[in-house]
Amino acid sequence: MAVAVDMAEDPVPLVMIRLAIPLMVSLFFQNLYSYVNTIFISWLGELPLAAISLAVPLTYIALSLGKGIAMGSVVLISHDRGAGDEADARQMGLAILPLMTLIMIWFLPLMLPGLCRAFFTFLGADAMVMDHIYGYTFWLVAGFPVMGYVMTAEALFMVQGDTVTPMKAMILGNVLNMVLDPILIFSLGLGTAGASIGTLIGQIGAAVYLSWRLHVAGHRRLTVIPTRRMIQYWRRIASQGMFIASSYLVSPIGLMLLNGVLIQFGAVAVGAWNMMSRTEMMVMLPIMGMSNALATFISFNAGKQEYRRIRSGVKFFFILSLGIVLPVMLLFVSFPHVLNAVFRPPAELRELSGYAIQASGMAIVFATLLFAFYGTVQGLKRPALMMIVSFTYIIVLRVPLAYWIGSHWGERGVFWSHPLATMGAAMIALTLLWRLQRTLPSMEQGFNK
Repeated sequence: MAVAVDMAEDPVPLVMIRLAIPLMVSLFFQNLYSYVNTIFISWLGELPLAAISLAVPLTYIALSLGKGIAMGSVVLISHDRGAGDEADARQMGLAILPLMTLIMIWFLPLMLPGLCRAFFTFLGADAMVMDHIYGYTFWLVAGFPVMGYVMTAEALFMVQGDTVTPMKAMILGNVLNMVLDPILIFSLGLGTAGASIGTLIGQIGAAVYLSWRLHVAGHRRLTVIPTRRMIQYWRRIASQGMFIASSYLVSPIGLMLLNGVLIQFGAVAVGAWNMMSRTEMMVMLPIMGMSNALATFISFNAGKQEYRRIRSGVKFFFILSLGIVLPVMLLFVSFPHVLNAVFRPPAELRELSGYAIQASGMAIVFATLLFAFYGTVQGLKRPALMMIVSFTYIIVLRVPLAYWIGSHWGERGVFWSHPLATMGAAMIALTLLWRLQRTLPSMEQGFNK
């Protein structure tokens, strides 16, 4: 196992950087699967791109549930370790994979053609788009249990302060995917199905590597078979994870509703949003990595009741994240067509996606406030606040704004629902974060319950 950072004694900026940088890289490569798939599939045409765009919410749902279990476990195990309860931390670590697998197998029925067609017809897919969806979805959901194993192993390394090993696994998986995608999609003529097959093989490679590293580190062999004793740990994981998962689940649900607005303007509008969101996601990954690092750091130090270090961690997050995002905002606003050139879009899609990227540039500055808030409330075991703000952001603000602006200003107006909703949610998060920081000295009793 890589040398772990000392979250209790090392300087706060050093801890945050050493935790965050590998997490940034891991998240970058985790999302690179979809980004690379989107690039290659966009070369096939607008209909295949629209098809995988409609499948994006399905991926987000699985990821959201997995993140809820993984981050809920990370927060609880880190808190146990900070409080010195290593035995309880070990038992909880063994309970993660059976719970993760139990959740992921619920997606497997979508491998059935009839059910898959009914699901995407409900989401608004027409016959031409449907021709490209089934093969992609079949291999996509087949890989969800493998993805669950990878997320479980990553969590077990993360609670030990080792974020380097998961980073290496993600790099390995993406190298496999990037090499295989053009072969499977174009050379073998598998089209959209080739993209998800490449992703599955990459995930298997990452899982094998992580399994080997866990063995080398002396960790007990992971099993998907549950025991009766695990149920008590599942309840504890669920008490944290359900709010975290719900916070992430709001995004795919909101995207499904948003696709309902965009599809009225045609496949180009759906594809433009997908290209914008993929581009934004790749840029925001460092901030997401820092947010996960902040949650781990805060949870550990909350267990030790080191509230001064918690405040220092939040302050450092703001300084570093704004230093990253402000130059990127200028790039998005000034050179959107440079950023979307990699997709080789036709003229209409190039123009509309460039406009969407400019709107996104305004949103990412406010998004840093949201991620600071998310990391803090997860670490302080207040995930219900994360769920409330996420729901307000996506469902209460962005979706209604998209409907209203789109009805008045057309497809271009829909894209401005994103920065406006992000700004509104960020103001709410900043207010709650300020109030939460003021309560830290009085939280000692709550953490000892």
